[in-house]
Amino acid sequence: MNWKKIIALLLLLVVLIAAIVFVNQREKRQLAVEGVLLDFPAAQVEKIELLQKDKRFVFSLRDSVWRLNEPLAAKADKVALESILDNFCPLKYDRLVAEAAGGDLKNFGLSKPEIELRLFAKDKNRPEHAILLGMKNDLDSSSYAKLAAGNKIVSIASYKRSTLEKDLFAFRDKKFSEFDNLAITSMTFQYGNNGFSFTQKDGQWFMDRPIFSLAQEAKVSEILSAASMLEAKSFTGALGPASSREFGLEKPLLTVEFNSAAGSKKIAIGKKGERYYALADGFNEICEIEKDFLDKFASDASFFREKKVALFYSFDIRELKFKHGTFAFEIRKNADATWKFVKPGTGKKPSEEKINLLLTALADCEAREFVDRPTSLPEFATRIEMKAENAANPGQLSRIVMEFADAEGETVMARNPALAYAFKVGKEIIQKLPQKIEDITEEARNAEASAK
Repeated sequence: MNWKKIIALLLLLVVLIAAIVFVNQREKRQLAVEGVLLDFPAAQVEKIELLQKDKRFVFSLRDSVWRLNEPLAAKADKVALESILDNFCPLKYDRLVAEAAGGDLKNFGLSKPEIELRLFAKDKNRPEHAILLGMKNDLDSSSYAKLAAGNKIVSIASYKRSTLEKDLFAFRDKKFSEFDNLAITSMTFQYGNNGFSFTQKDGQWFMDRPIFSLAQEAKVSEILSAASMLEAKSFTGALGPASSREFGLEKPLLTVEFNSAAGSKKIAIGKKGERYYALADGFNEICEIEKDFLDKFASDASFFREKKVALFYSFDIRELKFKHGTFAFEIRKNADATWKFVKPGTGKKPSEEKINLLLTALADCEAREFVDRPTSLPEFATRIEMKAENAANPGQLSRIVMEFADAEGETVMARNPALAYAFKVGKEIIQKLPQKIEDITEEARNAEASAK
């Protein structure tokens, strides 16, 4: 056996293998180049057709709103459509795989594409573009893709394909009761045996039924916001007498109506088993919803009542008049945001700290109890009149009045003359009200400084 020949042959084999590997790697490097397969402005698209294996979706842009035309007529999900346009206009690829030729398409699942996306331009003179997606790459879940009118076969990221693999529910707009919640001026609802009505007056919400009261704006706003953005968990199909009975909407658990200058919007909520369903004006399908929407209405009148005697922020007060028996004073905030006495003309300087503490105590004063339709009230020994600046309209002042009687046990009767009911508040508010001029001036501090 000639070992020299064997060694020479082995060396030749190694060289050949190295050459083959080098050539293959060079070809792969040449192909593995990022690029743009389709450069088509998203703003030019007015129609989209999407063909999945067994489904066909058609979308069109009308009045700047995407609509679903097939398989049914409905408003399309804005985010879902914008995701398609963001990922395919333009269409960038990660790697150029091959130049298609004859039977090459079968190797990539493109002879019978799994997904086809067609984009139509507003300009009828511009051609439509069809993007074909074939099989997935098992290594990284990327997809093979090509233009119907092109030869390049490329690899695109898996997240691009996922925007096309949605079902009908994902492509539909889930909001079915949209309205401008800031434009609502009144709201009524019936939940079981409990009926409520609310009205907005001069920028404040009032509960008119079952009892008159200033309402907590945050709780009313929470209902308005939730109703205006109510989303479906699923769609049950077209409304009819049978479906209305099936989903508990003939005798709803809740009916609510929102009114504005533009009209009214009604929503009814029913129940089937442990699931809740809604029917809204202007929408001809019953929608399943989350139960937490219904929970926002499941409260008594006390839940919605505003507990503060007067609504204001301490830093918005520009004038304050105080009177308790013979003790009285009046202060006003200057342009430099410092307080100055109007009455009495003592020459003393108001204490910024003491005035802020007083205003904070008044702003935080809340009811422990409400006295509705009072037949008799005690004498209100303390009267406080303030003027607050409207933050939204600087220079516009609103008048606020608060009155307090003497303490009776652990509470004090309080009144806001703008409201037709009274309050019982904690007796500690009396301790926070000034009893003499020194309680609101810097005199004591100055005297201590002089003594030192």
